[in-house]
Amino acid sequence: MRSFAEAQGLTFTILLDQGSIAARDFLVRGIPSSFFIDRNGVIQVRHSGPLEEAVIDEYVQQLLLR
Repeated sequence: MRSFAEAQGLTFTILLDQGSIAARDFLVRGIPSSFFIDRNGVIQVRHSGPLEEAVIDEYVQQLLLR
């Protein structure tokens, strides 16, 4: 996992969910899954599947307007 992240230039934290504990807690329905969390730590957006930069920007803008 680490070598893949390094090869891709990823700088964000990647979690390895051994035992699927987080997947159950966060109601993950597909992989990849992305969660956008507001300033209060509340999940505001759940996105299953790959994300393009434009979609990420849209989700972030929605969060900033709240």
